[in-house]
Amino acid sequence: MPSRREYLAAVASATAVGVAGCLDGADAATAGTDESTEWPMRNYDRYGAAYASDAAAPRSSPGERFETALEGTPRGRPIVAGGRVFQSTWAGIEAVDAESGEKLWTYRAEEGASHYPTPAAHDGVVYAGTDAVLIALDAESGDEQWRVDTDGRVTASPVPGYEWDPIYVGTDHGEVLKVRDGGDVEWRATVYGEVTHLVTPNVAGVTAATSGGEVFTLYQGRGLWRKKVPGQVTAIAAQSGNDLFVATFGGGVLKLRTAAHAGRTAWRSERGPVADGALVLADGAVFGGDLSGVHRLDAGDGGVGWELGDDTYSVAAAGDTLYVGADGAVIARPLSGGAGVGGSRLNAERFRYGIGDEAAAMGVTPADGALFAGVTDSGSGEERLLALE
Repeated sequence: MPSRREYLAAVASATAVGVAGCLDGADAATAGTDESTEWPMRNYDRYGAAYASDAAAPRSSPGERFETALEGTPRGRPIVAGGRVFQSTWAGIEAVDAESGEKLWTYRAEEGASHYPTPAAHDGVVYAGTDAVLIALDAESGDEQWRVDTDGRVTASPVPGYEWDPIYVGTDHGEVLKVRDGGDVEWRATVYGEVTHLVTPNVAGVTAATSGGEVFTLYQGRGLWRKKVPGQVTAIAAQSGNDLFVATFGGGVLKLRTAAHAGRTAWRSERGPVADGALVLADGAVFGGDLSGVHRLDAGDGGVGWELGDDTYSVAAAGDTLYVGADGAVIARPLSGGAGVGGSRLNAERFRYGIGDEAAAMGVTPADGALFAGVTDSGSGEERLLALE
């Protein structure tokens, strides 16, 4: 599990000066070297930055570490912690050995739940949401340790507070819960609309985003500020200094100032991606993907650095490389996007690993010296977890 120092290092890397427009092809970021780096929650850290600055991951022509069949269609990206991979699927939470690909266990809620957002894992415990419950599972066996009933389906993946105590979750009924270790609920609060994402950039408090197009910061269960944005929030991430980056459906990407600024808009890029699920904060830039491709925006002013095609379902970054889950392939790109202007670029790919013409990589995760991807294949009907190294 990354330490607080590693968290701060990752965020510091995200504030480095970015380069947009005409580029010389050189990355400001450097290749990661740590082969033991974990990815313990949906978007890596409590900031939601989806960037592991020190993680080693394949950068050219990878081979397969393993390919393991899944029982259900993968939902979101796999997470990696304690030598295990945990993939949320329509069948439940499926656990796999991160080195061998051996299937370890599958958790299905007794209530017959069909909804399992991406879990979080720390210190031998997996925190997962279902149709009406937050559960804590033993990472080794999959046995339930405790549970908390929720008002509605858990729709926002669990995120930790400072040092993993407490855990926060959000539901489709607009409920946000602060849960202490052991399952004690410290408070419940209600916001307007389905909670789609949570981040916890401050030592105390949590920021919630909703399908109704609002962002709330809560402290001790009470609202500090509330901001209306131009569309359903599809992704949110925070950086050092507590600025927020918010992707919306149809309304572009915004940078919001927090603390005393109370959500004031610093910039808005109408050309920003829908970025369903994740924004990557790295190399002084904001990256996101949608069905029109991958986009790089300057974190300082929202200027468009480049846009590169490929239907995109997931983005994540490690070291100096952006990983993309797309139709038919898993793609690695330099954070710089190569050399050139806009979409006309040279050396814009490190590799393109084919997964089948009718397959799609629904989530990508660089961790444990490898790149993990949940793959669904409409042609063969096979669902699988792929690990490249």
